[in-house]
Amino acid sequence: MHHLLAPVGCGVAVLGYLAVALDLRSGGHGGLLLQVALVVTCAALALAFSPLVTHSLVRVPLRHAADASGLLTTTIQLGQAVGVATFGSLFLTLDAGHGAASAVSGHALAVTLAWLAAVTAFGVVAGVPLARTVAAARG
Repeated sequence: MHHLLAPVGCGVAVLGYLAVALDLRSGGHGGLLLQVALVVTCAALALAFSPLVTHSLVRVPLRHAADASGLLTTTIQLGQAVGVATFGSLFLTLDAGHGAASAVSGHALAVTLAWLAAVTAFGVVAGVPLARTVAAARG
């Protein structure tokens, strides 16, 4: 059952990102819906991350475990840096037309979060074979 936590958690995170995007797109300025959506998104990602890392290393032979762990950690950090740069650039490009520095465009946030949800959904679909492999390995 633990092999399902990663894809289910990421799937719930997609829904959370979309809920935040829809709330901000409609002109929302925070409030209970935004807070609940952010808590659900973060909790789902937290539940998914540990099993995902475990699944990624479960079939690595012990003699290669240190190298595989270092490679995985480096890849995760590189992915985070590229993701922040990519989605940050998207947001800043969409928000560039708004004059006041303190006024953030709900449209820019909504579009950025919608793309983030799409990329996360793609990751969920790509992760299904990994989850199946782990389930088969455990018997």
